[in-house]
Amino acid sequence: ISHAVIPPFRIENRSSTHYLRLIQDDNEAVVFELPPMFSCAYTWDAPLGKKKLRAVVIPKERSKVYELEEALKQERVEQDRGRDNEEYDEMIDTDDESIISEITKEPLFDSLFSRGSRTDARARQLNKTERYRSPRKRAVFTIHSRSYSMTKVGNQADLPCPSSKESEFGLKDMSSNLFTHIRIVSGTKILSFSDSTWIADQVRSGILRKGGNFKNAVCDINIEGFGLYIMDDYPREVMAMVVRDIQLGKPTGSIELTARVRHFQVDAMLPNARYPIIIEPLPLGVDRREPIMKDSDSSDVILPENVDKGDCFWMQNEEKPVPVLEMACSYVPQVNMTWVPSLIIYICPLKLQIDVDYILRVLGMVVNSIFKYQDDVARNLTTTSHANDSLSYITPGQLNICMTYIEKLYIAPVYFEMELNLKSDDHDEGDSSLTLHSIAQTTNSAAVAALLSWVINVGANFAHVSPRFQYSHIAYSNQYCDLFDILIEIVKSYIFQTIKQGYKVVFSMQLLGDPSYLFHQYKTGVRDFFTESRAEIAAGGKDGVGKGVSSLAKNVVGETFFTLGKVTGGISELLDSVVTNDTTSNYLKPKSASSNGTRPDNAVHGVVEGTKFLGQNLVHGVAGLVGNPYRGAKSGSAAGLAKGVASGITGFVVAPVVGALGFVAKTTDGIGATTRYLDLSVIQARCRPARMVPWGRPMSDNGLAYLKAIGIRVHTLRYQKARKRIIQKDDNDKDEGNNEDVTSKEYKRIKAAEERRKNPPRKLVSIMHEKQKYHYITAPIRPKLLTDAPGNLVTSHYALTFEETIILRSHDLQLGDTVAINIWNHHGLKAATTRRKPLGVCKLSVGDIYSSVLNFYKEQLGRKESTFSDETTLTDSLILPTPQEYALFKPCKKEKREMDIFDAIGEELAAIEKSEEDKFGLFDSDTSESDSDDSSFLGGASGKTKEVDLSNVVKTNEKLFGSVSLSFFPIQW
Repeated sequence: ISHAVIPPFRIENRSSTHYLRLIQDDNEAVVFELPPMFSCAYTWDAPLGKKKLRAVVIPKERSKVYELEEALKQERVEQDRGRDNEEYDEMIDTDDESIISEITKEPLFDSLFSRGSRTDARARQLNKTERYRSPRKRAVFTIHSRSYSMTKVGNQADLPCPSSKESEFGLKDMSSNLFTHIRIVSGTKILSFSDSTWIADQVRSGILRKGGNFKNAVCDINIEGFGLYIMDDYPREVMAMVVRDIQLGKPTGSIELTARVRHFQVDAMLPNARYPIIIEPLPLGVDRREPIMKDSDSSDVILPENVDKGDCFWMQNEEKPVPVLEMACSYVPQVNMTWVPSLIIYICPLKLQIDVDYILRVLGMVVNSIFKYQDDVARNLTTTSHANDSLSYITPGQLNICMTYIEKLYIAPVYFEMELNLKSDDHDEGDSSLTLHSIAQTTNSAAVAALLSWVINVGANFAHVSPRFQYSHIAYSNQYCDLFDILIEIVKSYIFQTIKQGYKVVFSMQLLGDPSYLFHQYKTGVRDFFTESRAEIAAGGKDGVGKGVSSLAKNVVGETFFTLGKVTGGISELLDSVVTNDTTSNYLKPKSASSNGTRPDNAVHGVVEGTKFLGQNLVHGVAGLVGNPYRGAKSGSAAGLAKGVASGITGFVVAPVVGALGFVAKTTDGIGATTRYLDLSVIQARCRPARMVPWGRPMSDNGLAYLKAIGIRVHTLRYQKARKRIIQKDDNDKDEGNNEDVTSKEYKRIKAAEERRKNPPRKLVSIMHEKQKYHYITAPIRPKLLTDAPGNLVTSHYALTFEETIILRSHDLQLGDTVAINIWNHHGLKAATTRRKPLGVCKLSVGDIYSSVLNFYKEQLGRKESTFSDETTLTDSLILPTPQEYALFKPCKKEKREMDIFDAIGEELAAIEKSEEDKFGLFDSDTSESDSDDSSFLGGASGKTKEVDLSNVVKTNEKLFGSVSLSFFPIQW
């Protein structure tokens, strides 16, 4: 061990007078001693024994060095002094190796070497004798000895020793102590015994943490982010993993490195995904702290000197959220090891929404891709050419492992919200070899495959759970080990805590109403009711009143209705899955009765949704009486026909029950949402819309990597209003301004019309994402009359200046979606009903808006790139979103269509025939052009349809109302 480059341990005796005797706490260990101001490398004599080292202070007279010196003196006296020194010198000068070897075997040869060589040789001889070894070993295990564990770093138990005066007079009392300390330097643990606490004070004060060149270095790294996207063979985006705003900073003169990861998100990019966002951080507010480096310029937009940032409306929504991961790490450069004085980690609470069927589809696609492009790799055979080489002693510090010394490690408590759903979505498309239903279909028997699919479909209703896991903090101190070992310990700690919280999975079933979350909300509501109310009474109402009552209503009353909705919705889905098989059609079938994150906005909306669900279930049940047996008969077997008949009859019987339970679920969800109507919530969105790729073309570049929302600036609006010329009823030839023979009733009518012409009612603009069905409105503005065009029809032109920003944010925003810009009368919007129509409508696709946003982003990006070029000078021009004019049209008149039961059955059969034509159309392209419209009941005579002239429809309905000026800009947070 003395020849090891990096010994695992080193023992230091920093005392100036005391001798130390040490031994491992094991029967097979060897005693060794350290004189004052000596040190030695050490490793365990018995690697499988106790990993503790025992030490004791001994007098000088009992030390090995003293006894060896006395023994050597006695040998020198007994030696023959009459040997001729000259003859001995001649023998030394000879070149004969045999003579030299004989001389070295002489007993007096050791006395000719230095004192240290003679001592070491004699010590080895004495240690082999039981007469000398046993007393020394017994002398270590005394009441004054101490045992030290080399795994702990820092101050250790003091070692008793005699004081300086007691040592001088030869007394054996142990009235003083040697201060013991363990530290790590260059991959070696050092056990130090000192007369004072100087070395421990140096370590504690951090003087040994000089940092070297690392302390003088500066680090300022800002990475906008990176993304990993999974695509299929169409191609289309399936999944995206995005990490954003990575910051690394270390100022000069410090050894602490700070790292921040602002955002992490995993999205399901398909438009029909049940959960658009798979992993996302829970919103904790806005991070208004200063950047890590105070001198760092974190501005994303370059502004001229004479422009105030507050005047730039497209820069008012750039506040960043709290980082999802924040780490502060101190580092001291060391040879052959990593020294981390402190490591503190904070992790933001996360929300996981896992659709198992969707994840299995992605995994199946990835697995198939790996096996598709896998190359045959030859295995390297291990040779045995070095099997007979001599073994070398290798310490852990010499291995190619990352030995790390961490003085302080702290991981803050972590909180996870999870929603797990095993039930497949009926609207999913695509094939995969790893979905639950495809696994059931792998059996050879069709009956067994159908039974397994039915069992999986029914059992998935019990596997819709939403547990919430909370993990306590993790703290380590003075750990010296392999970095991977401590990572494994951390993972094990989280696994054990997850197992302990396994009961939350059972008590979070949606079919049971998630009782664990209900109990938590009850506790929160009652606690807030008493604490908040007491605080409001003590403050005398200065900070507002009603917070406790609001929390009680929201968490107790509202959550009770939500739980009732989960139970009834779960039972409704369970009954529906029991009577559903492969002959059941999804056409005309309503969506799930449970909310699945899309609850009604209020009680009225809940009643409307529940009534719609009930009606659709009844229609679907009646249509299934004909459709299910028809599909079963198309299979060509009696078993298929029997299955279709049974499914149709049971579906017809159960449909009213399923619809009624769904009605209760939707209604109670709406009542529960009413208690939270005034709560502010954050709409979580994908990092960006999925890219659209035409068939046969490669995937386009990711132009705008992050687009959480779209900012729409409403500048001005111009419209025209045509009115009939106001004349008197009795005398049509009289001019409007002649009021001599005007009655009071006509006078009031004329005055009111003139007042409406000059001062029309206030107007506002609403922007609605048609998929989301939610209006984002502006403040009402009074129109200003510009000009009048006289004639039989008086046409008045008006203008409105809004200069207001609306943020369009949706959890499922796709480029093919439609955005409607509507103009309303202010009093009309307040009294809005289902029959109320806007005055003017303009519909845009998200793709058109995205192209405008992308152009603005590229201009800003080009300006940033120009600042890094020395040849380009920055002009004083300001890059701002370009306003664009869009036409507003009066809303089209919709024809009412009343559907009865026979129409629903006809559409059911038409959908069956259409699906069959699509299947054959995959093999024959001409079949897709078939113009057959036989969709009547049971394939009877087709009804005659009236051909509609589209040009006349356009002329009738497209009436220009006005124009609106809009500009678009990206919102990346």
